[in-house]
Parts: sequence; structure tokens; C-alpha cells
Amino acid sequence: MSVPTMSIETERGRTRLIIRCDYKDKHLIRMASFGTSTWRRKDKTHSCPADPVIAARVLEYIPEIRIDQSVTDWSERMIQQQQDAIKSTRDRSPLTTMPLVPFQMSSVRFLSTARRCILGHEMGTGKTPISCVALDYVDASKVLIVCPNSVKWSWVDHLRKWSSQRNIYVLESALVPGNPGAFVLAGNTRDREDHIAKTLTLCDECVLIVNYAQLRIHQKTFKAFDYDVIIADEAHRVNNRKAQQTEAFVSVARHAAYVWMLTGTPVRNRYTDLYTLLSVCDTNRFSSYWNFVNIYMQSVPGLFGGVEIIGLKDPERFNSMLSTFMYRVTKKEAMPQLPDKYYQDYRLVMVPKQHKLYAQMEQEFLISIEKQLEDGNKLETILRAPNVAAQLIRLRQICLTPEILGGPPESAKLEALKEIIEDLDGSFIIFTCFRKFIPYIQELLDSMDIPYGEIVGGQPSWERAEAERDLNSGEIRAIVGTIQSMGEGLNLQTASTAIFCDIDWVPAVNYQAEDRIHRGSITESPTIIRLFHPGTVEADIRSTCRRKGKIIEETTGQVEVIRQMLLRNKKS
Repeated sequence: MSVPTMSIETERGRTRLIIRCDYKDKHLIRMASFGTSTWRRKDKTHSCPADPVIAARVLEYIPEIRIDQSVTDWSERMIQQQQDAIKSTRDRSPLTTMPLVPFQMSSVRFLSTARRCILGHEMGTGKTPISCVALDYVDASKVLIVCPNSVKWSWVDHLRKWSSQRNIYVLESALVPGNPGAFVLAGNTRDREDHIAKTLTLCDECVLIVNYAQLRIHQKTFKAFDYDVIIADEAHRVNNRKAQQTEAFVSVARHAAYVWMLTGTPVRNRYTDLYTLLSVCDTNRFSSYWNFVNIYMQSVPGLFGGVEIIGLKDPERFNSMLSTFMYRVTKKEAMPQLPDKYYQDYRLVMVPKQHKLYAQMEQEFLISIEKQLEDGNKLETILRAPNVAAQLIRLRQICLTPEILGGPPESAKLEALKEIIEDLDGSFIIFTCFRKFIPYIQELLDSMDIPYGEIVGGQPSWERAEAERDLNSGEIRAIVGTIQSMGEGLNLQTASTAIFCDIDWVPAVNYQAEDRIHRGSITESPTIIRLFHPGTVEADIRSTCRRKGKIIEETTGQVEVIRQMLLRNKKS
């Protein structure tokens, strides 16, 4: 009987942990490797992901296994990689003439040391300036920055201020008026393809800024070039491993020397959100989603089929692994002097005609749901019908104003909004989930002679940057826009108040939006005002967000909210 051996080998370009053993040990190895191994009967080997957790567990299950020198060398490299990453985060001594605070200095060192990594600092802690300084620190020549469309020109401003990079190119659909401070690559799809190829071919030193949709559209062209650094801003946008946007980013980032993924919410809903980001950090260790789940996650069979992740198998081991690839500093740690947010919730009673229309539509909606449930349909199945989502949207819009749906021009929220604004001294931001409600807010601001800007989806990125600059310079007093468009990458700390006419299904999205004004060098607590109608779908969304803390996705949020509505309806 031969002694089992463990070695590190390369298979099809991937580093794998190879275990040679007798057939009788087949199932033992399978258990030791968390079920991630592949048995090859022909040469009696198990092939597993190159993960130290698996190596340690195999050694625990089979103490007599012979360890090849390749495993020892690999293990020492992994340990050194982790130690170097941790050491870099603890070194807060000055490294540049730029006015960075100590934790930002260590963040620059971490990006340089970890190379392919996640910078997970909370919103408002300066991830963008850190990255700009780090570009000079690693002496980057060819840089690709992928970010939401709304913050492309904010990146231009930061690069001008915090780095020596001067050949800055921004991909746009149309030319930007005036002197925008960067070269604009504009035109139709074919024109942009030509511009991208020429720029990356002819420029030895350049920074190219694109949004995620553009990266997906021009994926083949971007893949044809090598980059010193790729930065993914708001990197949680690529945590859906099945999305084309994610596939494009992973493909383009595969051969870059440095890949820095910036996100204030690395875990938005569940720990598996980290998988795609980690797979970019180490393609060998995180080569399979289900291997990642089997190794690190605790799961149970789902009530409706599939697998439900309920937590971590070993939080200490998971966090130890994560320390190699992610550095996270909370706002409290980074800026203990930053004042807390002050929340004011306004419980509003609908005006009579608004309430009558809402009550009628909600009752018809719930009767329809209950009838389908009585017929044996499951709530999750019912929600797949497009009309269900549409009905929920209509109910939420009535809570804003029935006029959106052609109803009477009445709105308790607009009345309250006018009174709130009259009592405000400084500048403010108004958020809503629905673009159709924005004209009603603008009409109110016009009637009050308040200068304002607008930030919405589909708007040219330079217009958004202009609105941000106008607010921070005092040229306008307010910005109105959607949570989705205004919730990322904007620095609006000169505003002292954020007013939410309604909230998003996902708490992390709301927190991100709040943090547009809770950042930087503010010395007074910003006020977060939230308007809602008790006894409506809005109250159910709030209750669900509080109870669950993290809504997995909009569909899951709808399941929870409709359950709340049904329970409330039976009690009334």
C-alpha cells in the first residue's frame, strides 16, 4: 500500500493541489477537501483548488501523507503574501508629499503590495485619492479606470489633484463642451472602437476612464491590450458572476499587473458577494464558485430548491483568508471626529383623494395575490409575473403623488417637502427612487426660487460633475435626483441635509446615498430626513429593511414586503 502524497502542479494554466492515494482513500480525501476535489481513477489522483485551508484539512485527515517540496514552497509563498499584506496595512508612516492621513498612507502601501486586491473602506474615507496617489507610487504608465458613468469626471478632477497623470482620456458618447480638463473620445460605437485602439496603441503613458457598460460593449478591444493598473470603482457592480458586465471585467482584468477594486460595500447582501472580486485577486485559489461555497460557507437545502447560504463555516479562518486580499477601514476608525448622522422620520398622512386611490389599488392587489395563493401558487412564483412588480411600483408612486399615474394632483409629501425646505438654512439634496417624481420636486423648487441641479440616469457624466461642483461652490443650493444615480461616487458634503422622499429595497443603497453628505471634513451632524406613509407599502419596505438588514435583491425584497402587506391586511 503506497503512502499518499500531496503536491502542487499546473493544470491547463491553473495551479492545483494534487493528492495521489489508493482507491480506499478516495472518499476520505473527498471529505477532507470539502467535496471540491475531482477524482481521476486512471492515475489515482484528486485535483483540488490550491487553497491552504484544503491542504491543512487534508493533513488533519491523513497525518501520514507525504508533503512534496512544491507544497512547502507554495505554502511559504502564501504565508509570505499574507504577512506582507498585513504588514503594509500597519505601516502608516509618510510616503509622499501629498496630504494623506496615516490610514490612507497604509492603504497606498497595501495597493502596491497586494497588487490584485479589494480596497473596502467605507464611503467617504477617500478611496479615490488613495488610488490616485498609488498610481504614482507604483509608477503606472497605462491605466484603465472602470467606474459608474456618474463619476467619470470626478475621477478626472481627482487625478489632476492627487497624481502626476496628465494624459487622461474619457470615453463619451458625445463631445463635452468647454475645456473639460481631459481628452474626450467620442462618437458612435465604431468611432469609439477606433479611438480606444489608437489611444492605447500610440500612448505609452495614459489613463483611460470608461463606465461599466462601455467596458462590456468594447470588451474585445480592451482585452487586446495590457495594463499596468486596472481600477474598478464601486466594484460591487461586478459581484454577479453570471452578468455580462462581470464577465467583461474579469476577462479584461485577467492579465493586468495590478487590479484595485474599490467598494464601500464589499458585502452588500451575503458573503458570496465577495466571490467574483476574490476570483480576480487569485484565479487559482478561487477558480470555482461552488468550491468557494463548499470551503467557506455554511449552507442548507433551500425551501424552494437549490442551496441557501446561512453563514460562515469558520469566521476566523475566513477573515484570515480575507486579510490577504482586502483592506477595510470603517468611517469610525478613519475619522473618529466625524459626527454621527441625525435621522428625522416624518410619518405623513395621505390627503383624502390620494388615500382613497391608494387603498382601492392596494386592496385589489392583495385580493389578487391571496386568490393565487389559495389556488396553490407559491408567493415566489407569483412574483415572477410582470404585473405584480408593476402593481408594487404603482402603489409606491401613489405614495409620492397620484398625478404620476394620471390621478389627482395631490401629494402629502410635496406639501411636507415645502414646509421642510422653508425651515432649512443650508444646502440640501433630495432623493427619490422614481425619475417620474422629479419634475414635481423641480416645480416646487422653482416656485420657491431655489437654484438647483439635477442628477439622473442617462445624463452625460460631465453634467453630473458640473452639478456636483456647482453645489460645492455655492452656485446652487440643492440637487435633486434618483437614489440609483446619486448614490455612488459623489462628494456632496457641503450639503447639510439629505431628504429621502422614498427609499430603496436594499439598505446598503440607502446608506451609500446618505454618505454623499456624511464624509470629508464636516464638523456638524448631517440630517437625514425620510418621508413615509404609515400603513402602506412604504412602511412595509422600511420594516423589512430593518428586520432583515440586508435585502438580497429586489425580488427578495418584494417577497418580504408582500408578506408584510398580507399580514397587515388581515390585522386591519
